[in-house]
Amino acid sequence: MIIDSHTHIYPDAVAEKALSTVLKHVQGRLKTYTNGTLASLLASMDAAGVDISVVLPIATSPGMNAGIMQWIRETAPSSPRTIFFGTAHPYDPGYRDQIREMADYGLPGLKFHPAYQQFPVNCREAYAVYEEAQKHDMVLYFHSGIDPSVPGCDYTSVERYAELVKDFSGAKIVLAHGGGYREWDKVMDRLNGHRCYFDVAFVLENMRRDRAARELFRQNEDYFLFGSDSPWRDQKKYVEIIRSSDTLTEVQKEKLLFRNAQKLLKGSRLQVAGA
Repeated sequence: MIIDSHTHIYPDAVAEKALSTVLKHVQGRLKTYTNGTLASLLASMDAAGVDISVVLPIATSPGMNAGIMQWIRETAPSSPRTIFFGTAHPYDPGYRDQIREMADYGLPGLKFHPAYQQFPVNCREAYAVYEEAQKHDMVLYFHSGIDPSVPGCDYTSVERYAELVKDFSGAKIVLAHGGGYREWDKVMDRLNGHRCYFDVAFVLENMRRDRAARELFRQNEDYFLFGSDSPWRDQKKYVEIIRSSDTLTEVQKEKLLFRNAQKLLKGSRLQVAGA
């Protein structure tokens, strides 16, 4: 089994515009491997041998949650190979009711991209949202580290996450991109040992060549998730990198490709999917 814990899709009507907006911000330094739709993701999964993809939407402004939740309700029932996360915006006054609705619907967690959402990850308003999500035992999934599409923003810095994981010790926290793109010395110093999860989305190629990143994985192999960041990375290529690795044991490959995700997402649709 292979579980891609980090993918993005959009409603068909807005997928092209959503991808174009990101590409404009990075001035052509990215390419896409799907067209951002569910159908295109499923085709990518078939080519890569991915069984389940976790879809991570982001409410980039207050008031977006209702539309995202409506789309999830319309899409999820006919998509058994995807697990949808919810999302919340700390500056949306209705976040408590929204989190309750998402939890009642069975969404296993919330995705945050503080740089896109324009809030410091460790601000007071955000902490209130995390505390509410914890009441429902939801996973808190974060973009972490620098983002080339938001230059100069420190809202997702390793230093801020170091404060967060201490303040929310015991919460189910995932830090995407190995905790911080190309900052793995700092991640080792500030975030190692806190039993938060990391994923390899977008940064797998870099992590396998970085000494600190390899050591971070070695010390936290039970807390690393396979993720591609599709459509921004190719699922098939990422699977092949893991499968062909001569430095990972078969046990480590299984943990990375699906067992750790099963542990984190226990009780979600994964069990229905036969995991």
